[in-house]
Amino acid sequence: MCQYQDEFKRLNTEVLIIAFGTLPLAQAWLEETCAPFRLLLDPERTVYQAYELERSLLRSWNLKTVQRYVQLMRDGRQWRGIQGDSTQLGGDFIVDADGILRLVYRSSEATDRPPVERLFAVLRRLMRKDET
Repeated sequence: MCQYQDEFKRLNTEVLIIAFGTLPLAQAWLEETCAPFRLLLDPERTVYQAYELERSLLRSWNLKTVQRYVQLMRDGRQWRGIQGDSTQLGGDFIVDADGILRLVYRSSEATDRPPVERLFAVLRRLMRKDET
């Protein structure tokens, strides 16, 4: 997502990353991924529960996930071992200025994320709506 920060800014969008881990682990992840976004910690997973995000060992540790980790290590990322609850699945959500969910995407497995263009399409529709 790092490479898209200018487009998010142009679309008047604040990206929040919500993590359940510890602050040092979350900061290390931000540094590794160059994510310039604001980080919120949710150690009790209140937000995860509110957004009905699942936990699954089988869907978190499937062949696609292992292949992704191998690729990251080939690209120079350091393996730090399993940190926290590796069964927690994530998601992507767009919440408008009125608190209405405009995009709900619950990951079906650990590497599952919506295409960034889908996020931008929703944000552009919201921007056009705000301009009228």
